[in-house]
Amino acid sequence: MNEKEIKKIIKDSGLSFTKPRAAILKLLTREHGPFSADEIYEKLDDGLCDRATLFRTLKQFKEKSILNSIRFDEDFARYEFNHPGHHHHHIICKKCSKVIILDHCFVEEIDQKIELMGYKDVEHKLEFFAVCPDCQNK
Repeated sequence: MNEKEIKKIIKDSGLSFTKPRAAILKLLTREHGPFSADEIYEKLDDGLCDRATLFRTLKQFKEKSILNSIRFDEDFARYEFNHPGHHHHHIICKKCSKVIILDHCFVEEIDQKIELMGYKDVEHKLEFFAVCPDCQNK
C-alpha cells in the first residue's frame, strides 16, 4: 500500500495524519501479522514513536476498525490490518507460537444460516492450535 492510500485510510477514519500513524499502518499493510505491540515497536524505525504513542495509535486504529485485535491463548493482544472484504483464520503453533494464515473460511455458510434466523451483523472468529512441522522435527 502506498503513502497516498495510507493517508486516505487515516484521514477517512477521522484521524489526523501523523508520521507515527503512517509508519504503523504502513508496517501492518506491508507485513501481515498479527503482531503484538512489542513486535510492532521493534519493527518500527528507531525513534519514530515512543511506546505510549504506539499503544494510543493501536487503540485508535482498533476503534476506527482499521485494525483487528486478536487474542490467542496469550495475555496480550495481537494486531493486523483489517483488509476490507478479506476474512481469514489462523493456525497457532502450541510450542513456538508461530502464526499461519488460513485464507479459506470454513464457516461462512453457518453465518448465512444465523442471518436467516433473523440475526444481523454476524461475526465469528476461529483459531486452530497445533504443533507446527518445524517443532515436530525438533
